[in-house]
Order: sequence, then C-alpha cells, then structure tokens
Amino acid sequence: MTANAASSVKPGIFIGLRWKLLLGFSLVFSVFFIGAFAWFYQYSTERALSRIRQDLEDTLRGTIAGINGNDFQALAREGKADATGVPATDPRYLQHQTWLDNVVHVEPRAIAYTYVLAPEPDTVLWVGDSSRTSLPHAGYEPSKFLDSYTPGAGSVILQGLQTDTINMEGYEDDWGKWVSGYGPIKNDAGEVVGAVGIDFDATYVVNVQEGIRNSIGASFLITSVTLVLLVFLISQFFTRPIRNLTKAAELIGEGNYDQDLTALHRSRFPDEIATLAQVFEIMVGKVYQREQALLRQVAELKIEVDESKRQKQVSEIVDTGFFQDLREKAREMRERRKDRLDSNLPDA
Repeated sequence: MTANAASSVKPGIFIGLRWKLLLGFSLVFSVFFIGAFAWFYQYSTERALSRIRQDLEDTLRGTIAGINGNDFQALAREGKADATGVPATDPRYLQHQTWLDNVVHVEPRAIAYTYVLAPEPDTVLWVGDSSRTSLPHAGYEPSKFLDSYTPGAGSVILQGLQTDTINMEGYEDDWGKWVSGYGPIKNDAGEVVGAVGIDFDATYVVNVQEGIRNSIGASFLITSVTLVLLVFLISQFFTRPIRNLTKAAELIGEGNYDQDLTALHRSRFPDEIATLAQVFEIMVGKVYQREQALLRQVAELKIEVDESKRQKQVSEIVDTGFFQDLREKAREMRERRKDRLDSNLPDA
C-alpha cells in the first residue's frame, strides 16, 4: 500500500481492548443467560402444568368413580327444583351434592359439577355443582338445577360426554387461572348418562412463572453487575502490559530508545505478551544499531561530498582566466626577483 493510499483510509472509531472485552463478555453472558432463562422458564412451566394435569386427571377419575350412574340418570330425569332452585329435599340430589362437596374438601383447588345432554343441539343441563354449597370465591354465581348452557359445537364440555377430555389451555377470570377436565358418567348398562366437569385452579402455574421471573430478574441483575466488575478488573490486569508496551513504542517512535522492557517479559508465568515484549526489545536494539550505522554512513558521505565540492570549487577557480593571468604574473615576479638576486652576486 502506498503512502497516498494509506493516508486516504479513514480511521475507524477507537475502542479500547478493555471495553471490547467488557462488551464481548456481557453480550455472550446475556445471550447465554436469556437462553438458560427461557429453557428453565419453559421447563418449570411444563413441570407445573404436568403436575396439575396429573392432579386434575386423578380428581376427575375419582369423582366419576364415586357417582352411581343409575341414580344420577334417575335424578336428571325425575328431579324437580323447588324455590331454592335445586331439589333440596330429594335424597338422590343430596347424596350426589354431598359427594361433590367431599371431592372439593379433599381437593380444595377443584370445582366439581355434573351435567347431561339437553334436547337442544349442542346444549347441556347442569345437574350437580359443588359451588352451590361451598362457594370457591366471593361473588361467584353457581348454577341452578337443570340450568341450560350452550358451549357450542365441538367444545370440550360436549367431548366430555364421550370420553375423558383434558383442557390445559385454560382460561382466566376474576378469580384466577383455570384448567378443566371432563369425563362421561355411565350406568350399569355401560350407557353414557351424563358427565363430570372439574375446573381446577391453575394459579400455581402463574405463581411458579412469576417466581421464576422475579428470582431470575434479581439474579440477572446481581450476576450482571458482578460480571461487569470482574471483567473490568481482569481486563485491566491483562491490558496493563499492552498499555505499557504501547507507551514505550510511542517513545521509541519519537527517538527515545532508552526504554526498559524487562519488566514485561521477565515473569514467573510468561505469556504471549511477554514474548511480544521480548521480541520488541530485540527489534528496538537492532533498529537502534541500524540507525547509528546509518548516521555514521551519512556523516562519512557528507564529508566526501564536502571534499568533492571543495575540489570542484578549487578547480573552477584555477580554470578561470583571471587565475591564469594571476599565476603568470606571479611567475614573472619570481623570475625578476631571481634575476636581481643573480645580478647582485660577486663574480667568482
């Protein structure tokens, strides 16, 4: 690359090695931490949902097992609601409702209810409901006996009249997050006469997620600050020899070759920087010797040039007509002086 080409290259933005290390480690740590957080968050959420699903399935199967299908079928067909909205004096209803209450007592996270298929399409009628005797939350409105509800074609509630169905997508309302399970009730003949529904409180999952976010957030902040401090201190330790070497190089570039670099390469545990300092010290010594030799050659060349110039100037003076005339006159003067001396000598 020529000098003009090199000078035309625009200098980039200078970023110190310490800051590059700091930014690099911070970026790598952030990516790793975010990946670890995402994995742990997903894993914990799945574990929590898996645990809730297992509890929901167990509660659903247990609730179905405690219901006599024949009695339930007769209750749904023959039961009559009184002024309270339920058949409060019907022993079949009382027994059925007591069983649902026992289920909720064993599993407080559950709301248990039963229903049958209505004559209208895609519609069900509520039979039993644990909320009628033990409200799960203030302001919760329980169903009435044989109240109708139309969930829509293909809903999980209607699927529960055919087979066990678990809905883990869940929904949220004013009382929390819920997942649901549904399963058919069969009589002694094996016919489906209704279904059990279990709404299961899944706030535990939300609590797990919030706990992870809170703990991970605090951990990330503490770890990030600690990492920045450690990288800053470590980078300062590793970049100090480079800064010293750079400062020495600047002084050498200005002609000050008297730089002591032994402290940089004489170490109990030498590394690449020590090797670089040692090579640089050898290079500086050679450059200094070459510079001194060049200075001597320049001085000798100057002397030769001055002598040649002097001889040239003398030659130019001697070759002039004035100098030749002057030399001729000097010769004549020497001859006349010699003649006078000779004439004054006595005869032998």
